[in-house]
Amino acid sequence: MKTVRADEVGFRYTDAWVLRDVSFGIEPGEVIGIIGPNGSGKTTLLKALDGILAPQEGQVLLEGVDIRTLRRSAIARSIAVVPQEVPFIFPFRVEEIVAMGRSPHMGRLTFEGRRDLEIVREVMATTGIETLADRRIFDLSGGERQLVWVARALAQQPRIMLLDEFTAFLDIRHQIVLFELIRRLNEEKGLTVVVVTHDMNLASQYAHRIILLNGGRIHALGRPGEIITESNLKEVYKADVLVDSNPITGLPRVTLIGHPSERGSRLETGAAPQL
Repeated sequence: MKTVRADEVGFRYTDAWVLRDVSFGIEPGEVIGIIGPNGSGKTTLLKALDGILAPQEGQVLLEGVDIRTLRRSAIARSIAVVPQEVPFIFPFRVEEIVAMGRSPHMGRLTFEGRRDLEIVREVMATTGIETLADRRIFDLSGGERQLVWVARALAQQPRIMLLDEFTAFLDIRHQIVLFELIRRLNEEKGLTVVVVTHDMNLASQYAHRIILLNGGRIHALGRPGEIITESNLKEVYKADVLVDSNPITGLPRVTLIGHPSERGSRLETGAAPQL
């Protein structure tokens, strides 16, 4: 059985369809990357997979059950979400924030028990943030904060993790740290992962399969070598790119090249590119 399955999903906020005829299944323990231009429906698709948005067409199945029939607490025990940014008003300590991930497993008006606190400490150790336990969230760097959000998601003990541009504003080192952490969780714990990213090279290196969205529809779906091609990227992104093989992994590597004649003329005249 597929862990998550989308069957002819269509969604719109107003009259225009943001997603249309989207169908695919995710195997247990699979890492799926979702790429596509701005406005192609990536975040909307992630919210539909989590049951936050109910499609007007089709359905999303979580382990064979229509996700619309499940309570939020039940979904949260299976699916955890790491967003691009998490707004916080109060200066919570890191350990307090990670402990919030235990809420789907607790009753109303109850406090964390011994086992809950053990899980919080375990996931903080897994993500390498145990030394940050007493630090305030506002005192952390961007990379440290993202590790906290991942730890909070892991505290839910999910089988599936959805990540939405979770490395968007981070430097190269922190991007690699976070993607390596996700790879380790996938390999060691069998965590199923769906990650939305604009970084095609990271998607190529870490995803088992990639969904390329365009205009709210699936343009292509398959292994990185099948999806990250010059023809696909030029057609969808309308940009000139070079795709070759990473010399270490052999997986596709994308280089942005622009248009040679335009680049040359700008260098000669000193003109700025037209955006």
